Amino acid sequence: GVEDTAQKTTQKKVVEKVGEKVGEKLTENRQRIIGYMMQNKNISAKELAELVGISQRKMEKNISWLKEKGFIRRIGPDKGGHWEIVNDQTPKTRTYMDRER
Repeated sequence: GVEDTAQKTTQKKVVEKVGEKVGEKLTENRQRIIGYMMQNKNISAKELAELVGISQRKMEKNISWLKEKGFIRRIGPDKGGHWEIVNDQTPKTRTYMDRER
């Protein structure tokens, strides 16, 4: 419905913002991965691979890249943990914000 579309649009904007802040171009798959993680922070790599339509091996590579670049963080163990989307990982943003205060 309308709410779903609005939520997806907002989510897309947030995902694009996350990419801009880190100064890295996110591929469509990586944007989708972050989007799915935002919808369900307990989602597994296997579920993500199925949703995005890529192999689990490729999914693991994408997740590693996203973690390495600071887009996402895994909180807790693989089983029973959850994903955290990191919005402000760039030091530039932080020091700029600190100066504003």
